[in-house]
Amino acid sequence: MKNLPKQTQSSKSNHSIIEVLEFCKARNLPARVVGKWVWVKFDSKPNAEIRQALKDFGFRWSRRRGQWSHSCGYSSRPAHSYRPWDKYRTISLDEAYQSVGMEVTL
Repeated sequence: MKNLPKQTQSSKSNHSIIEVLEFCKARNLPARVVGKWVWVKFDSKPNAEIRQALKDFGFRWSRRRGQWSHSCGYSSRPAHSYRPWDKYRTISLDEAYQSVGMEVTL
């Protein structure tokens, strides 16, 4: 079996939570912070330009949850047996953005 090159994580998903919050705030996205991840849920399918901007910034579509998510550089095990927003502290984008001046403790 051939040795395959080790895949490196794309730099577009290594944004800090502050950068992700700024991205969401600048685009007025319906985002919320769950634990150390940022989730975006739209009432209806956003246009192609918004979807492409989310992809380009490192958001991933979760078909199972029907939302866009960004890990903000934190990896975790898949949450198959629970909903993250039930397990972790959830705050709105505005609350999270206001706390950026202080240490962000999520």
